[in-house]
Amino acid sequence: MAVVLAGITLLASCDDNDGPSYQYVTYSNGAYVVNAGNMSGSIDGTLTYIDYTTNTAYQKVFQNANGGQSLGNTANDGLVYGDKIYVVVDKENTIEVLDRVTRKRIKQISTTAMLGLKEGTSPRRIIAGGNSIFFTTYGGVVARVDTLAFNLQNKYTVGSYPEGLMGAGNYLYVANSDYGNGNGTISIVDLASGSVNTLKVEGVNNPKEFFLTQSNLYVLDMGTYDANWNQTGCGIYRMNGNSSATLVAEATMAAQYGEKLYLINNAYGTVTEPVYSVYDTSSGSLTALKLSEKVESPADIKVDPVTGHIFVLSYQMGDYGYADYNANGYAVEYDAQGNKLRRYDTGVGPTTMFFDAGIRTEEVK
Repeated sequence: MAVVLAGITLLASCDDNDGPSYQYVTYSNGAYVVNAGNMSGSIDGTLTYIDYTTNTAYQKVFQNANGGQSLGNTANDGLVYGDKIYVVVDKENTIEVLDRVTRKRIKQISTTAMLGLKEGTSPRRIIAGGNSIFFTTYGGVVARVDTLAFNLQNKYTVGSYPEGLMGAGNYLYVANSDYGNGNGTISIVDLASGSVNTLKVEGVNNPKEFFLTQSNLYVLDMGTYDANWNQTGCGIYRMNGNSSATLVAEATMAAQYGEKLYLINNAYGTVTEPVYSVYDTSSGSLTALKLSEKVESPADIKVDPVTGHIFVLSYQMGDYGYADYNANGYAVEYDAQGNKLRRYDTGVGPTTMFFDAGIRTEEVK
């Protein structure tokens, strides 16, 4: 979506009759922060909404719209698609389907009821397209569910502990993390035939997510851990076909805007100060990302696909110099040049962000 939106400002369409003409316009209304909670279960996950019109962060918007109902333990992904919002909740084995405007629950999908206790456990990441949602589970599958009746359309057996997935034409690319054990793989799902090809790619050990530019496919790999839990080998890798991948930049977090990848390297045990950079995939250049004010303990980085504004999520620091996983976090918004615009409070454990943004048709007046 970021690749498409970054190149579109206005597209007009018309015909030879006297009927109305329509134009395609991009829009970005706001952003949702998915807060995992403290993952032990004593503090549940929540959803924060950042309204661009008022520059205000509204907390617990799911809970407030649904009579105090909690999201549950470890919310970890979400998206806006069509007239609905989808929120993935790992430890509850659920996907919450919400009305895009009211945020009221339309459906709670139980992934274990849909896929069975083994294959449906721990839903992780979600994408959408073609009137379907696709999500991974730690049960080693990708499920395809229609967005009207919420029926299971298909399931695809992939590799060990799949995380992020990406659609490219009629194919899905799935990052099988192997839970950081060092034997991660990449699965390629052919949606037309339903076939799955799972590959061990040289250079890829712990893949997390993919980024597609006009010329290449990149994968964020979380590397491996030694006996002292020092994290090495994490970074952005450029895929060389389906057989190998080449490291182009060290990173543990990444976001895409057009042909650029915005990176944070905060490798556990080996990086004392987070490093911010931008990798230009069209030129192959890596430059420092100069933020006017850095956060305390980065948790994720995202870029609004329409405005190009950069968001960095962060934990607060505790009394002993470590991230406080029981305290509310925050998000800092920067312009495309890295100048701080605003800071927003979030819930406990901000883990990712998704945007109420896209392309719509409007009648030309």
